[in-house]
Amino acid sequence: MTKTRRAGAVAVSFAVVFIATAAGKDRFIPNSQKTTTRVTGSEPGAFDPGKTYPAGALKEDLQILWNMLEEGHGGLDRYTPTSDLKNCYDKILSGLTKPLTEFDFYLRLLPLITEIKDGHTALQLSPGASAFLDAQPVFFPFGLRFLNGKTYIFRNLSLEENIKAGTELLAVNGTPMTEILSHLLPLIPSDAGIRTSRIRKLEFPAIFGRLLTLRYGRRESFRLRLKQIGSRDIEEFSVPGIIGTDISRIFGARFPAASRRLPLYELSFRGTTAVLTIRNFGDDSEPGSLPYPVFLENAFRALNEKNISKLIIDLRGNGGGRDEYGKLLFAHVMDRPFLYYLALEARKDRYDLFRFTNETKKSTEELADLVRKNDRGWYDLLGHPNSGPQNPRSPRFSGRIAILIDGLSFSTTGEVVSLFHFNKKAVFFGEECGSGYYGSTSGFIVWATLPNTGLQVKIPLILCTLDVYGYSKEHGLIPDISVSPTIEDLLAERDPIIEKALQFLEKK
Repeated sequence: MTKTRRAGAVAVSFAVVFIATAAGKDRFIPNSQKTTTRVTGSEPGAFDPGKTYPAGALKEDLQILWNMLEEGHGGLDRYTPTSDLKNCYDKILSGLTKPLTEFDFYLRLLPLITEIKDGHTALQLSPGASAFLDAQPVFFPFGLRFLNGKTYIFRNLSLEENIKAGTELLAVNGTPMTEILSHLLPLIPSDAGIRTSRIRKLEFPAIFGRLLTLRYGRRESFRLRLKQIGSRDIEEFSVPGIIGTDISRIFGARFPAASRRLPLYELSFRGTTAVLTIRNFGDDSEPGSLPYPVFLENAFRALNEKNISKLIIDLRGNGGGRDEYGKLLFAHVMDRPFLYYLALEARKDRYDLFRFTNETKKSTEELADLVRKNDRGWYDLLGHPNSGPQNPRSPRFSGRIAILIDGLSFSTTGEVVSLFHFNKKAVFFGEECGSGYYGSTSGFIVWATLPNTGLQVKIPLILCTLDVYGYSKEHGLIPDISVSPTIEDLLAERDPIIEKALQFLEKK
């Protein structure tokens, strides 16, 4: 199993990142080598934002979307009963009484996608619509941080130099930020509807900017109500929007340190405590980097050689990667044989929905060859390296472990977090994990195109069920010790989460 996103400095992905590109498992293939999900549809070109589609065409696309979800989505009813999803579908259908633009139709469909409550599922504009929108100067020119119920400007990408980092954002174009959040957060898919996941995604300028524009209309300037840090005075500014495809360039020029690409994994030491940072469960392709399994074995050997008994594993912002690599991490601390997955299942071995994708005959047959019908009428995935009994690995770490998590800890990272928690192998710090506790719906993921409007839907086919139990299905893992930075911490580049973990390990 592999995932779609390669981690790096957050800023690198600002320009065109949207919900559909969030990290996740890509597809199962026999040798577990990385592949790329295919996105179908016409190439970006001339796009008319005012073009409308007849109600009949919209209803046809909605019906096709529902049929594809019902046929193929491996975890369609994992969090939301199918009857509730059908009610959502019926409500959308009844509202399709007149022609709509692609943008308007997209906003009508998003609630159905988000109600599935699966972070690997997404709806995306057609390539032409995306390219058009990203080329308009309508994006909000700030990177935000949402902390303790308040919204702060953290990265200023605008031309207005008097707006400082740490300024509290109270309203945009006369609409309070609390109201804006209440409208935008429900448009972001996340496992189990986890709020921290939605909040952290919305901090990306491209995601916030696109959703704000789609929800409130394309505007080339923004009126802001602000409260500067340390002040009680309310100020108002008007700032022009920026072009979506310029976000990454501006960010890199303004904040080169934050734009710096970081290693996917590294081992450091804070006194007698080791800090193992894993930003993605994949192989770092930078020259001189070791493959992940080699790095991990060397890291745990170094811990043993140095007689290290305290370890912090930093998984914040880790959107996933290869689940085999997640298992390797856990295996180096586990003291007995264990199961990773209880089950890996698909609804079918062949899918009618594939006619709306550009999956090749070879790839469709590949999936059929990898599954076998089970007793409940679903199809078990065969031969995955995380299936069946797993053994501990050497060198083994037997000391005390603290794991740092946040709302962007997702997919394979969520699986690893659940295994550590269920087997009582770590204490957790930070905020609620952005991944469901019992596993993801991912594996073989396809993109399908709705034939009339060109909207694209990302559908994960494999229901992944971990060998864990006894925890709420409605949450990601909630840390043992919740720690949130203040805006002052962020401005001073302090990390209270790792400091709290260090203090905890030192006390025991």
